[in-house]
Amino acid sequence: MAQRYVMSIDQGTTSTRCILFDARGRLVSVVQREHQQYFPRPGWVEHDAAEIWRNLSKIVPDALAQAGATAEQVVGLGIANQRETTVLWDRRTGAPVGRAIVWQDTRTDRMIEQLEREPGAKRVRELCGLPLTTYFSAPKIRWMLDQTPGLQERAERGEVLFGTIESWLIWNLTGGLHVTDVTNASRTMLMNLRTLSWDAELLEFFDIPRAMLPEIRSSTEVYGTTTTVVPGIRIAAALGDQQAALFGQTCFAPGEAKCTYGTGSFLLLNTGQTPVLSKHGMLTTVGFKIGDEPAVYALEGSMAVTGSLVQWFRDGLELISSAPEIETLARTVQDNGGCYIVPAFSGLFAPHWHSEARGVIAGLTSYITKGHLARAVLEATGWQTREVVDAMNADSGLALSTLKVDGGMTADNLLMQFIADVLDVPVVRPMVAETVSLGAAYAAGLSVGYWPDLEGLRRNWHRAGQWLPAMAPTRRDTEYAQWRQAVELTFGWMRPAHDSRRPAGTDLIDVILDDHRQIEHLLRELRNEDTDRARVLSELSALLGAHFAATERILHKRVDISLDQDILDLEAAVEAHIRDEERTLLNELRRSLSPSDRTALGRAFTAESRNYAAIVRTRPTIPHDE
Repeated sequence: MAQRYVMSIDQGTTSTRCILFDARGRLVSVVQREHQQYFPRPGWVEHDAAEIWRNLSKIVPDALAQAGATAEQVVGLGIANQRETTVLWDRRTGAPVGRAIVWQDTRTDRMIEQLEREPGAKRVRELCGLPLTTYFSAPKIRWMLDQTPGLQERAERGEVLFGTIESWLIWNLTGGLHVTDVTNASRTMLMNLRTLSWDAELLEFFDIPRAMLPEIRSSTEVYGTTTTVVPGIRIAAALGDQQAALFGQTCFAPGEAKCTYGTGSFLLLNTGQTPVLSKHGMLTTVGFKIGDEPAVYALEGSMAVTGSLVQWFRDGLELISSAPEIETLARTVQDNGGCYIVPAFSGLFAPHWHSEARGVIAGLTSYITKGHLARAVLEATGWQTREVVDAMNADSGLALSTLKVDGGMTADNLLMQFIADVLDVPVVRPMVAETVSLGAAYAAGLSVGYWPDLEGLRRNWHRAGQWLPAMAPTRRDTEYAQWRQAVELTFGWMRPAHDSRRPAGTDLIDVILDDHRQIEHLLRELRNEDTDRARVLSELSALLGAHFAATERILHKRVDISLDQDILDLEAAVEAHIRDEERTLLNELRRSLSPSDRTALGRAFTAESRNYAAIVRTRPTIPHDE
């Protein structure tokens, strides 16, 4: 009997790959073809959907030929794809309506600002689990419909169709089947997370016609059969690329997580059959849905700068000539020498979401060598992972027990050991590095019975490497505290320094952050032996009292911190208060308040602070130890 295979198509941001896997999950053949990137204006990123389809038409036959196989030997086809990228096409001709707008594209930033002021803005995240940003598909669709006269009306009549990339490929492979899966639909901002259907309230908010949308299906079922390229192959699965990696890493149970380490990094945590709306800066998404079974949800945390920090170390600082050299250089020293690099090149992503932050190198002394800097570069990825995992654990109530990893950075053994150390859990790398493609293959094979069940897939998963935590808890806690202190130095870098004459109409979030930075400045002054402690304590007492009073009166958040306590205890309590506000409260305010509401509350917060300061000027200040 001829060998049978599962075919996987991985349609990514820069290329498309076709891979054949055998029954043991081993890679049999792989063919890849890149497509052109278009950057017509600053912030705009486009793809030619027709070119992507042409590339697919070439690589599928080539992958079969490379394996010496025929279409009859392929039991099913699974698709994994770049998420959020938006394609519109003509139902009759099948031709794209303009170029596809890629997930990285930011042309809709002004539209997002306008949408945030709309009455229904607060409901968006409640319904779809995603914040209003340029990242997702809905604003891209809206922009495309607005640009061409008559396109909205044609979409309302169902003459113009929308799809993310997997939908576009399935349409072409089947000769006109218009479907998507729940994982990709969950990234459009148009699907209700609980009903798993297009949401009427969201469609009305974005003014997007239901007639142009594909049918939402599960991640693992036979959607149809190919009629072109290589006819007769069952299309049996589709998932967004990061969800496909979650499936390929066999993270099928709540609490299991994977992190893909590349230019940026994506950590997904399986949270089970109930969506968890994050209070700590994570995204809520569908992880996968197997046939008629309930959907499995996930929390997602993105780290913008991980592998690209190594690239900067190589190309920007020119301290190494190739990326793998950084591990060798980092091993020339025993630790980071007290040096921390926070790579907020374009702000901080999860869990902080501070767009105004900028990167810092903290703890720099004449002792530091390029070896220490190399180690700090690698450790930055580990500490960012720790922050995301802490936020996910807090949101989900699940304690991570093991982290499965994939992506190019997992070749760095020193980094993998450090991640295990700072998370205090084992880190495991699989035998098959192509976890996105493998996940699509697993889902398709499961759909057609090539693999019997999830346990069969678990048995098929093989470990290539494992790193166990070996760092002493006291060292881990001390270094994590230093990392967080370095992170705090990045906040507010693109805003003017604290100004006591702050306008009364300033955004509430900026008001609170300004208070935080001024409080931290005064606390740092207290650590200086030459400072005028009486003056600093007086200023700190007034500022803390005003900030706490405004927080309680305006935001109705009780602050249980007494100003009448030892200065060291007060400092610890205040630093914890600031961390909690910036991780939780400010994220809640960003999600729940429109810009106009934040401005009004900022005005009230500032007024309350000033009123308090005027009342208490003659009261005693914080006690000090002189």
